[in-house]
Amino acid sequence: MKLRAKDFIRILFDLLLGLMIIYAVFQMADFFANNYLYTIPEIREFIWKLRVNFDINSFKIPIVLLATGMFAAWSVVRIRKYLEQKQMEQIINELHFIAKGNYHHQISIRPNGSLGQVVDSIHALVKSALDAMEEERRLEQSKDELITNVSHDLRTPLTSIIGYLGLIEQNKHKDEEKFKHYAHIAYEKAKQMNVLVNDLFEYTKVRNRGAYLKRTQFDLVELVEQVSVGFRLVANEAGLRLIVDTPDQKIEMAGDTDKLVRVLENLISNAVKYGHDGTEIIIRVFCQGEGVAISVANNGAPIPAEYVPSLFERFFRVEGSRSKETGGSGLGLAIAKSIIDLHQGSISAESTSEWTTFTVWLPRTISSI
Repeated sequence: MKLRAKDFIRILFDLLLGLMIIYAVFQMADFFANNYLYTIPEIREFIWKLRVNFDINSFKIPIVLLATGMFAAWSVVRIRKYLEQKQMEQIINELHFIAKGNYHHQISIRPNGSLGQVVDSIHALVKSALDAMEEERRLEQSKDELITNVSHDLRTPLTSIIGYLGLIEQNKHKDEEKFKHYAHIAYEKAKQMNVLVNDLFEYTKVRNRGAYLKRTQFDLVELVEQVSVGFRLVANEAGLRLIVDTPDQKIEMAGDTDKLVRVLENLISNAVKYGHDGTEIIIRVFCQGEGVAISVANNGAPIPAEYVPSLFERFFRVEGSRSKETGGSGLGLAIAKSIIDLHQGSISAESTSEWTTFTVWLPRTISSI
């Protein structure tokens, strides 16, 4: 912290005043000794004996140096306290500035010692408050977006259901064939709404801060193979060859099998739906680092590179028309990511001109569930 001119003058004045006091004390001591002490015979005789045996003048220099050193130490302590006081005043003024809403301002000085630790703690506290405010703002925005997206996605099929049921209610169908056609469309739209509502319910469950896992011990190889078997017929009907590549030995793990099955089903069903113009779907299980990885790849049409980073965002669709055609809610991958996050793992996507691959990595053990 830099000294202002008036502060420097004040400290210099204190130093001069201290030296004058020392000089005055010595002068008073000499005056008192010459005019009073030396008039007493016993004291005069004692001082005379000291002068005979010792050189009294040799003691003056150490005494002066000791007095000067004591005064210098006192001056240093006084200056330090003065500087600390000024630093504290500046810190308080800047704290008032921060308290007025200038949360990104940082205190411009960082004193040594405990006061510097206080400044660091203030910066950490303000940063923590800013992060909490940003998280609150993000959550509020997220809620608004969720309501908007849900309203939009529910309104479209609901409008169709009301419209076609209204035609039936008003007997505007010409024949039984039209009646069945209207009823079928309403039924399909109702199923689409049901998928969205169920996915939304599942998403809110796994995104809840209090969400928990029903932990069990299981063999990951067996789990992947059982889930894959259920998709062989669907893949064959889509003209796709389903290949499952797993290790020969078991891979014992802990986790929520119901939720992990949901993730696998989502990834494989997406590979069938959106890789129908390809020829193969390959599911692999392999060890990676301190955990195990599961990859689901298809050689269908690639996902545009600009869309890949957004795949795990809720309600994101690469192609809106294709999603509507396949009945997707836009929540499947967001649910999958939330489930994998609960398992302390990771999920990623990569798409090239040859393969689109989704990879899940899971730790062999979960620290806390």
